[in-house]
Amino acid sequence: MSKKFDISIFFYSLALFSGISYLWGFWIKFDLNILSYVAITDIVKVSVYPALPAIGALGIYSAIDGFNTVSKKQYDEDLAKSGKLNKGFTYFLKFYGFALVLLSLGGSAYTAITEDGYMRLRGLYPLISMILFLYIIFSNKFLLNIPVKLRVFVVSIVCFLPTVAFNTGYSNGEVAVDHGAEGFYVVGAGQCSSTDSEKFRYISVLGSRLFTISSKDNNICITKSEDFRLIKYNEDDHKKELNADSEENSPPVS
Repeated sequence: MSKKFDISIFFYSLALFSGISYLWGFWIKFDLNILSYVAITDIVKVSVYPALPAIGALGIYSAIDGFNTVSKKQYDEDLAKSGKLNKGFTYFLKFYGFALVLLSLGGSAYTAITEDGYMRLRGLYPLISMILFLYIIFSNKFLLNIPVKLRVFVVSIVCFLPTVAFNTGYSNGEVAVDHGAEGFYVVGAGQCSSTDSEKFRYISVLGSRLFTISSKDNNICITKSEDFRLIKYNEDDHKKELNADSEENSPPVS
């Protein structure tokens, strides 16, 4: 098996696991095993777009940080040439970073221990990511195979991409389950059509299934994704004015 093929399999597996992580994060508050309703081939497709802003931010930050990275030899030489003030500031930054790592590890471990059920994933994901990151950083046998300028980017993506995807999914899921947030309610021919007394808030479409949540009892309704209409609600006044102006100024449809 070629090295190129190995790398392709690795990054495809990473993308797949990150997609699964996003879905876990998104659906965790709904207490629903969403993997029972989605095909493996659809996992990356349904998760990449909503998680793209966070993934892009991670990639850009890692790339910029990696571009400014220097080798350990050059770093030691620059530190030796710098004055006492610069050395003191460097040691302070190291101590500060070490304290942040310990605080993050402790907070993640506490969440993983004290939460119940799948909510423990909120602590396990960052905990495992940080442990893996520290292990790779202190294992030169892995880092030496990666060019200096690419080390931060590659290590950050490998270690934190699933965690970023999970956290993004969790944040989006909190919005989706909140009937007081901006969103859409569904009107259609199916049994879960919104009425004046009960709104079925749109959650997602996966494959051929439409997922909504009732405003009356928070039960989830799963129907075929056909012949339905999405109507905006809980929209703030500013957005309502913009939409009204857009509709008023739009050219007539011929």
